[in-house]
Amino acid sequence: MSDGLPRELSSRLQALRDREAVLEEEVRTAEEKLSGLRDIDRVLSLAAVRLTLARHLLEHHSAEAAEEARQKALGALQLVDGLLSENVSRDQQGVVAASPGYAEVRARLEDFLLAGGGGLLEARQEDARARRILARTIVSAVRKYAGVDDRYAPLDIDDYPPFIRRLLLLLFPVFVREHPQPPPYGIEEGEELTYSSSSMKMPLSQAVFYMEAELIPGLEKELAASPGDARLQEELRGARERVEYYRTLRFFPRSTPVLLEKGYYTDGMTGYTADGEMLVPVPIAVSFSSGTNLDRMMELVRADVVRRIAGRGVSPEIDRQYRYLRSLESGLRGSSRTASMKLDASWGYRALRQEHPFLARLADKRRFVQLVSEIQRRGAGAERLLQSLMESEARAPGRLGPDPPDPTSPETRS
Repeated sequence: MSDGLPRELSSRLQALRDREAVLEEEVRTAEEKLSGLRDIDRVLSLAAVRLTLARHLLEHHSAEAAEEARQKALGALQLVDGLLSENVSRDQQGVVAASPGYAEVRARLEDFLLAGGGGLLEARQEDARARRILARTIVSAVRKYAGVDDRYAPLDIDDYPPFIRRLLLLLFPVFVREHPQPPPYGIEEGEELTYSSSSMKMPLSQAVFYMEAELIPGLEKELAASPGDARLQEELRGARERVEYYRTLRFFPRSTPVLLEKGYYTDGMTGYTADGEMLVPVPIAVSFSSGTNLDRMMELVRADVVRRIAGRGVSPEIDRQYRYLRSLESGLRGSSRTASMKLDASWGYRALRQEHPFLARLADKRRFVQLVSEIQRRGAGAERLLQSLMESEARAPGRLGPDPPDPTSPETRS
């Protein structure tokens, strides 16, 4: 890449690549060691460096440099998109957009676009094979998850004799309930609930990091200002004891992740992450929305599409991650047998949407409902319809954040 470049530009590109490599390693290390934790400042810094690198690559007028600039710019936008799409507590809404690093990213993106990089961000023409696989996968996922829930009333045993009720409850503990809830089940649109709690559950590694980096230093600072406060002394002692205990626990990732239906299993079963890491309570107040049946359906469809197309040549980025998860390099967090189940479906969907703009329909409630209706109405012709729509749609370049908004985010759910 340095052939034919002025020495100053070449050294600048190398310095940016070195900085990018350092930040990538820091972000990756934090995610692996702390169960997916992402440092907002580091991620935004990485995005800004990539956009700056992309801007300088435009000065090297070659097809190779243009392709690298495109990859760097798209990678930066995907990083920011991921932060903005996180399902955070209501009190944390706007944290990313209010960060100084976000303003820096917007400025670097503006520089890139003004330098003529906008055309590089346009979606590439999808080949017929990719459209065919995507259309078939979307139709299959929609038909799998968009069916009408069972509306039959559950067996009501209240009027049965006591000995029969006891026998039925003993023989069929899953299918028979006392005072069962009648259909419809779940939460329909417009009936969302807002939950609040004085504490939240975190993966064990994140809880230790939070308590050591924020909770204990904060308590020590308060205690220094008020040395005789017995309450603060007790809280600090308890926090240190919890950290010491948590550090004695060991975590061994599952070979196959457990996909738990939200709100169905007991707290004992949902007290772990999908990889098997223990969730522990941490005194952080949170407020969040329940979401709806439609939110859940859309989430399941998106995840199913990502996992089905992994390794099939539809998305180079997902395929690279899929191959990594199948390799020995991924360690216990990968799987040679069920690598697609180890994929981060939210990340995969954002990467897939960047490459195939049609998939934005899976993150917009109104358009998703229309899509489901068309698939159900068209029958065997649904795949051909989706292929023609994919071919005709285009995406506006240079957008920061989800487009359209992800319905799993609190901003949309509220």
